[in-house]
Amino acid sequence: MSIFNNYKQANGQIYWLTTLIFSGFCCAANAQTAPAQGASVQANADGNVIALEPIVVTARKTNEDLNKIPESITVVSPQDLEQSPFDPGAAIARNSPNVQWDSRAIGQQFFSIRGISSLGTPANYSDGTVAFNIDGVPNSMMSASNVLLDVNRVEVLRGPQGTLWGTNALGGAINVITNQPDGTRDIHFTTEIGTNGYRMGEMVVGGNMIPDALDGRMALRLAHQNGDVSSLFTEDLGKRDIAAFRGGLRFTDINDTTVTLTGSYLRDEGNAPFYLLLNTPQFPISGTLTEPNSVTTQGGTTLTVERLFDSFRLTSISAYQRNQLSSTTDNTDVLLYNALGYPAISSVGNLKDTENIFSQEIRLNSLQDSPVRWTVGASATRNELSRACVSAQCAPPPYLNALTMNTGLNTTSVGLFGDVSIPIGEKWEFSIGGRVSHDDIQLTRGNSLDIPGLIGADSSSQTYPTGRTALTYKWTEDVRTYVSLARGHATQVYPLFGYPVNGIVPPPYPAATDWTYEAGIKANLLNDRLELNASVFHNNIKNGVMSYPDPALGAFVTTYQDYQTSGFELQGRLLLADGLTFTGGVGYTYSELGANGAILNTVAGNGVPNVPQWTVTTGLQHTVSASFLNLPGSLSSAVQYQFTGSRPADIDDSFELKPYHIVDARVGWKNETSCFFAQSSPVAPSRARSPFRCRCRLSRSPSARSSRRC
Repeated sequence: MSIFNNYKQANGQIYWLTTLIFSGFCCAANAQTAPAQGASVQANADGNVIALEPIVVTARKTNEDLNKIPESITVVSPQDLEQSPFDPGAAIARNSPNVQWDSRAIGQQFFSIRGISSLGTPANYSDGTVAFNIDGVPNSMMSASNVLLDVNRVEVLRGPQGTLWGTNALGGAINVITNQPDGTRDIHFTTEIGTNGYRMGEMVVGGNMIPDALDGRMALRLAHQNGDVSSLFTEDLGKRDIAAFRGGLRFTDINDTTVTLTGSYLRDEGNAPFYLLLNTPQFPISGTLTEPNSVTTQGGTTLTVERLFDSFRLTSISAYQRNQLSSTTDNTDVLLYNALGYPAISSVGNLKDTENIFSQEIRLNSLQDSPVRWTVGASATRNELSRACVSAQCAPPPYLNALTMNTGLNTTSVGLFGDVSIPIGEKWEFSIGGRVSHDDIQLTRGNSLDIPGLIGADSSSQTYPTGRTALTYKWTEDVRTYVSLARGHATQVYPLFGYPVNGIVPPPYPAATDWTYEAGIKANLLNDRLELNASVFHNNIKNGVMSYPDPALGAFVTTYQDYQTSGFELQGRLLLADGLTFTGGVGYTYSELGANGAILNTVAGNGVPNVPQWTVTTGLQHTVSASFLNLPGSLSSAVQYQFTGSRPADIDDSFELKPYHIVDARVGWKNETSCFFAQSSPVAPSRARSPFRCRCRLSRSPSARSSRRC
């Protein structure tokens, strides 16, 4: 149905983006720091470039070389995230072949990987197919819009990841690794100003607080932009106000034990429209009768304890999160209702969702140099969600907006998991892992007037296995191939919107399951100047939960359907010359809805909504000494091209969203200088100075901002 289209989809048109970044002065101490993930090159003692820098990831809960893991993985750098400071999900997708980010509204943002996604609007905040984790802590879809402050890297894992990353990792997992309080002295700030009222300020402070005992780090960001969507009856829509904080302490004065305590907070307020009518004159323009408003707050704390033993490492991660969404919307848009022939009568709804998440994981890992890599552990997550809704969508006639509908959705998930990789001779390696999970879900529905027919409850529980096995063959030290088979499983789904009928609550939608077949090759060639990763895959999904607009009802309907996806990814890095690196990736996904499901063959053969066949990303980075300009330090430049092909807009394949292209370009100068003061206390040389860094940047983004960092 072509008239239904959300704000982000409306922006999925052909546009070209050129970013010009000028990096200003940068003072930094000669401190001992970890190498940047995804850095292009490493140098010998004479400073000559010799090879690509290896990328280390924690996809299997331990530090490993990316090219030694039998999976298709993309690592997204913090520099890539900077291109979308308000929407990091879009930056992750743009830099990862066969990955899409759908942002319909706050709490309805989700990833799809290889075409496996929430089909339409998610039924609840757990109705996702991609696990989203920050520093090992599972997050719900309500917190997937986190601005990702002070990030070290993002790891995108394709294929079912339930073995190590838990519930709802049907299509893959995204793991965000933030900068930890590791004792490295780091003080820098960033400011941006631009068109459309855009402004942003960010500050990071980190370093050692008590020698050999306590390290600390904190980051703060404040940001604002005006609305960029015209509105017939309200102020411009699309405004954002963001305040974010992340901080942590690390205690090291314990033998072989490290204790890290971190906390974060986010407040995000905006007035984005719920939907826009496509192809309206002066598009994008809204006909909503009431200005929408949404306020999202996210806060949490994490306690990580690591203890090193002679033959293994023990890790405990305890976390608490509190997420809240309060929104006011008007479901009546004059432009939309006129197109449908309906009378445009204002229907304001108020929604308040509150979510408390408790999670605990304890695991044992082999040591990093162990010939047999293994992980065993247990995890538990408790999600307590409450909803208070006053809306025509939440209650039946004749009540509609006359009462408050209350929903409680409590989910407890526990699991035991293990994963091991065993070398077989000098050429082969066998990997196998599995998890046994148990979900217990309880749903209650009530109302402010205690109307008996609108009060009800239901519960569901399920125990199920997930797993993954792979066989790797090492042709040489630099070339290896693999084949793998994985089983994925999602939780059963109760929709948040809905009400009892005569006190009866419908049962949940069945759990989606998946078999994934994959084969790939990973190679380091040309004396480690060329890195290539390629994979082919096939996914067979049963009971994918699907929500779609029904014109006859004038509302969204939820059901489930089988579907399949197949395709490939090709990713690589090439060191063309000293300081000159090319990166690129291409993904292809063919998706097809099946004939089995609640709506049978009415959509059989159609493509999966919002899944393009082609995605492409390429980049060229160059670094050279600035001495030829009589300047200290180095000059850097980069250009990146991204392409996303056309994709079906809905399950009926009534029209396609247009393909789009993005081009980013950057030019910068960097100088490193020791500055500030030397501490008088007896500390290591790496902590004897405090760096100060400042960056200046001019940019232009899809939201038409020109910004300056200073």
